[in-house]
Parts: sequence; structure tokens; C-alpha cells
Amino acid sequence: MPPASDPPRIAVIGDFNIDVILGEVNALPRVGYDTVSDVYSIEPGGSAAIVALGLAHVGWQTDLYANVGDDLFGHWLRDTSKTSGVRLMNCADDRSDSTGLSVAFSKDGDRGFISVPNPVSDWEALDRILDEPPTHVHVCYHPYLPGLTEKLRDIFPRLRAAGTTLSLDPAGPGPDTTAPLTHLEALGGVDFLFLNDQEAGDLRIALPPEAPVLGAVSRVVVVKRGNRGAIAYTESHTHDVPERPVGVVETTGAGDNFAVGFLTSWLRKGHLETAVQAGNVFGSESTRYPGGVQVQAHYTGLMQQHRDLFFATNEMGS
Repeated sequence: MPPASDPPRIAVIGDFNIDVILGEVNALPRVGYDTVSDVYSIEPGGSAAIVALGLAHVGWQTDLYANVGDDLFGHWLRDTSKTSGVRLMNCADDRSDSTGLSVAFSKDGDRGFISVPNPVSDWEALDRILDEPPTHVHVCYHPYLPGLTEKLRDIFPRLRAAGTTLSLDPAGPGPDTTAPLTHLEALGGVDFLFLNDQEAGDLRIALPPEAPVLGAVSRVVVVKRGNRGAIAYTESHTHDVPERPVGVVETTGAGDNFAVGFLTSWLRKGHLETAVQAGNVFGSESTRYPGGVQVQAHYTGLMQQHRDLFFATNEMGS
């Protein structure tokens, strides 16, 4: 797939919620007890929103299809999308008063979440994506969201027919743990499947992936391996990119920022290994900051430091 010749338009589908980011905790509290974190921040969050905000930050025209309630948090998220240059295509009922919220805590270098779900939606607003199909669609796929699988099964074939490329970042195996790949296979295949080691295990995807996965599910499988770098698998090649060492503060949103770097490089240069390296730069850099969006203010500087990863040859001297 060559890089797009026209300025790409990108759509992101998934979650948009409030992230309450706590610092390191000694232990999770038992019922009736308390534990302490000495720092916190409140930020826009959700995997899809972090990706969409990041893509808009590097200059792409970006639409975000997500479910946002008509409450205080929902209005703040609407304002955030406007000021960030993201066009929010709200798929929730206008009367919904429940905006999703996640509380993230860190322990021993990893993180956990306690979440309140996003509003329920029939995802009918996704039909608008077909009015003017974008260059690329990225889905932060949560198979527990009611109705999303069915809607993606409906629009994916028409997007592929229109020449749109697709990427997918799943969150867990979905409700059918006896056949965890069922939901992904039903979507008919994407161009890029982003995983981490835990997700690969949850989905029972062997690494390196076997032929049925590299075809029925995705043409390229990209595995984000944290402090072991990242690796991309195709039917004929493996691209292994080493760790980019940084001082890790917190890992929320690292995989989502990886996707921003990967897609930005791919859409500009069309070279797989370079895109994995670019994803590694953005993803590792995000771990130097709490939450998933603080790193995005530093994207421009990172792209200038790594011009060979983000700029086509005819742009290198500009």
C-alpha cells in the first residue's frame, strides 16, 4: 500500500471518557479499607480519544466516533475535542447522561483500571462515515460494547471497497472466551492489527502469528512489547525494532500513542519497518508522562528529532 498522495482524512472509532490518573499505590484496598496515592490528574481519555487527539495534533483531519453523555464530563469532552481540532461524531443518544470514566492506578511499573462504561449506543451515526470515506479508519475495538461488532461488520466491506485502509486495536478477547478470535474474524480482515503480549495471549494468537491470522484477521500484526521494543509480522517478513530506553513514569496510553506514531509515519512514507520505529518513538516517549495525552505537546519536537521516520525524502530539507 503506497502512502496517500492527498492529505489523509482519518476516522477513529471507540471510546472517549474521563481518565482519573493516580500515581503508584502500595496495594489495592480491601473492602472497608483505604489506600493512598500522592498524585493524580484528570484528563481526556479512552484509547480511541487518545489516538484521535494525537492524530489531530500532528495535523491530520480527524473524526472521532464515540459515545459521550449529556453531563458535566460529556460537555468538557466536547469542548476538548473542539479545541484540539477533532470533529466529534457522537454516537450516543442525546439524552444520555452517563459519560464513561476510568480510574487508573500504577503498581510495580504496571497499571490497572476501574471503569464506568460509556453510554449504550446503536452506533447508527457510523453510517455517516460512508458519505465521504476517509483515507484510513482506526478502531479501538472493545467487543463488549453492545452493537459495535455488528455495525463494523456492516461498514468494513464498504470502506474496503472505497479504498480505505483499516487498523484495529482490540481490548481483550470479548464475551466469547471459548472462541476469542470469533469477533475479529467476523470483521473480514484489516490491514493492521495492533496487540500487546497480554492481548495476544488473551486472543490465543501465537507469536509469530500463524497463517490463518495473517489473512482472516489482518495482513500485518504489530506487537507492542513495552521495554522489549516492537515487532511487526507479515506473511513474508518480520520487522523487529529494539527498545527505546526512557525513564518510565507511567504507561497509560503508551500503546495508543504508538498507533499515532505508526500511522503518521505510514501515511507519510508507506514503509512498514519505519512505521514500527516511529510508533516506538511516540509510544516510549509517552511513558515519560502521566496519562495518555501529555506527551502529545512534544510530538512536533520528536518528529523533528527523527525526521527520517516521519518525513518523505522531498520533505527532509524543509
